[in-house]
Amino acid sequence: MYRKVIAILFLSFVSLFALSAQSDEWFWNQPISKIDFNGLKNVKKSDLNGITSSFINSPFTDETYNELLDRLYSLEFFEDITPYAKHASNDSSDVLLVFEVVERPVIKSINFVGNHKIRNGELREQIKNKTSDIFIESKVLIDERIIRNYYLKKGFNASYVSHKTEKTEDGIVVSFEISEGSSSVIREIKFTGNSIASSRALKRKLALKEVGLFKDGAYQSSTLEQDKQTIIKYYQERGYADANILDVKIDTAFNEEKQRDELTILFMIQEGAQYTYAGLRISGNEVFTEKELLKQKKLKEGQIYNATKFQEDVAAITNVYHENGYMMNEFYPVPVKDSDRHEISYDLTIKEHSRSHIENIIIKGNNKTKEFVIKREIPITAGDTFSNDKIINGLRNLMNLRYFSNIVPEVQQGTEGNLVDLIFSVEEQSTSSVNFGITFSGATEASESFLPISLFAKVENSNLFGEGRTVSAGTTLSPNEQSIDLAYSQNWIGKYPIAFNAALSFSHSRPTGLKNFWTPNLQLIQNNYYMDYNDWSITLSSGLSRRWTPDYAILTLAGGISSSLQKNIFDESINVPVEAAISSYANRWGISNSIYGSFSVDNRDINYDPSKGWFASQRFTWHGLIPGLEKEFYLRSDTKLEGYFKLFDIPVTDNWNFKMVFAAYTGFSAIIPVENGINTKNAIYVDGLLNGRGWSDIYKEARGLAMLSNRVELRVPVVPGIIGVDGFWDAAAVKSKLSDMGSLGIEDFYFSYGPGIRVLIPQLPLHLMFAWRYRIEDGKPKFADTPFNFVLSFNIVNY
Repeated sequence: MYRKVIAILFLSFVSLFALSAQSDEWFWNQPISKIDFNGLKNVKKSDLNGITSSFINSPFTDETYNELLDRLYSLEFFEDITPYAKHASNDSSDVLLVFEVVERPVIKSINFVGNHKIRNGELREQIKNKTSDIFIESKVLIDERIIRNYYLKKGFNASYVSHKTEKTEDGIVVSFEISEGSSSVIREIKFTGNSIASSRALKRKLALKEVGLFKDGAYQSSTLEQDKQTIIKYYQERGYADANILDVKIDTAFNEEKQRDELTILFMIQEGAQYTYAGLRISGNEVFTEKELLKQKKLKEGQIYNATKFQEDVAAITNVYHENGYMMNEFYPVPVKDSDRHEISYDLTIKEHSRSHIENIIIKGNNKTKEFVIKREIPITAGDTFSNDKIINGLRNLMNLRYFSNIVPEVQQGTEGNLVDLIFSVEEQSTSSVNFGITFSGATEASESFLPISLFAKVENSNLFGEGRTVSAGTTLSPNEQSIDLAYSQNWIGKYPIAFNAALSFSHSRPTGLKNFWTPNLQLIQNNYYMDYNDWSITLSSGLSRRWTPDYAILTLAGGISSSLQKNIFDESINVPVEAAISSYANRWGISNSIYGSFSVDNRDINYDPSKGWFASQRFTWHGLIPGLEKEFYLRSDTKLEGYFKLFDIPVTDNWNFKMVFAAYTGFSAIIPVENGINTKNAIYVDGLLNGRGWSDIYKEARGLAMLSNRVELRVPVVPGIIGVDGFWDAAAVKSKLSDMGSLGIEDFYFSYGPGIRVLIPQLPLHLMFAWRYRIEDGKPKFADTPFNFVLSFNIVNY
């Protein structure tokens, strides 16, 4: 704090008298056009942009300066900060604010002393500090606690951790000194007094486990307390409202051979009688009727009492008030037991208060992302009535940005009884990515001599300058296709949720097309002989979309335009294409244009990794705008519908749930040609990557003007937000004309199924699958000759 005082005095006296002497306090209330730093060595300037960028163009005042200085010191990167102001340019009204900083030293190395049972590498994975990080004493103390907790988790209850530091010319050497003590493992868990629940059933519920081949059996006293509550909850969910743990006895025996304490834990249980539920009586409610409050109740009168369901009913009543802005209400449930009839009922007294309003919306943890980028996604502002639904919608919008690994909303009491502060604490994740790799696919127009291998590379920043803008550059290289793609997008224009995108691409490919062939007897054949040609194109596209966010879904209306220059190179003296669309651009540049319009409804909880909800969209694209210059005129329709349902979500550890999500998708695409037909490459086909996955070698036969694509998946996140496994089943069918869809039968479909690995990192949206393929012939499945196909696809998010 004294450094901040010194800095303020320095600015007030030195800058005011030394610098402003030239221009009579020229910098006060002038716009800050630039903020710079001198003395940065280990701290990157980009790490500071998230703080400083929000102050650019703000008037230079005491309040502005103090807030900026507070935020810089809160980073704990600097030992000292000395500010001064000067003219940013020839314009005397521009302020360049410069901070002369002295950085804290970096961590040169991290050592562990005294650890014999747990390896250095294992401990290094747990701590937050890493070599070359800025040394901050408070963060080292946090790592001390992390190491201690890790030892407790492993059963070393007598462990002790401290640290010491050594200052060197290259930085700070941090040494964690560990006294491990002996470990404690659970040899046996026993129960007494349990008659309606078996010991085996109770053991399965406990977090503590007996030591075994695949279980370390580590004992933790904090976990024991949790397990006591788990046992009581188990009984209370089955009607035993008086269930209790009378005592827990722990016998300890030291194992000389393994040098550890081995424990026998005995839970002494009092079960009591089983109760039925006799109902809930509510008093004090004037805003809502009893019928409105009990609309979503789960526990019915006459059922076996379930404490968990009752608490959910009380939470639902509380939520009715919260959704309507009544945050300060008080709820007092009192149980009424009839021991003779073994019935339990509750008297719920509600003390109502006036509606709460938002006093402030506070954002914490955003070192890069500007505050306005976060606040504009939250559909509630200061002064609004508190709304739980709007907060949930804001949370969904923020998660969909993919800027944050974690978002925690909190509500705190404001300056008055009916005012609350809404706090969003965010943990930022990397929004820059460099992706490169190899894609295997047969979905190409290349001749059979080409290997179906593509090299791809892409560089993207989805939060440029912390302002919510996305820029990307990518390239694809394969024997038959090369492309360079540049793209820019932003989700807001000013204060309005209007998204803008633009893209420029250069591509070259070597597709094949049918050619006219005359036999020696001058018979014309148009469906058997192919020609190779070089297709060069340059495409510029742009689009706008408007979003609305009512409580039930995100509604999006979008439109855009695309223009391409195209040239097909081949020897016209030898090859005569069957398709007019190929010959129209023969050895000359031609133009093709398209416009599209779409509408979508998005009810998914998180669009890139949904657990529940649904999505529906309809898009129409018209190709061909200039008669005489363009050769292809047709309408394309794309309809998509997808849904997600959580089958189960079972807590396994404190940080991981065993969860399975059922996902289903159906899509229908159709093309209606207007004139001269369409180029084969613009036809709809089974690509083997996104539809009919695994069928990557049928791009010629499975091609037409209408396609129905279906898929279902069972998804299991293994490491949430990182990686998951799934099983899939696909069915896709293509018809040469839209009218043929009326005769669609099961034998028209290409089926595939198999397991997959899904990368859930937004910057690396890969999907690896093993696909077994089959078709139905004569009412029976006939499998493809190859046992399975390996597919490397992408997690494409529909918008």
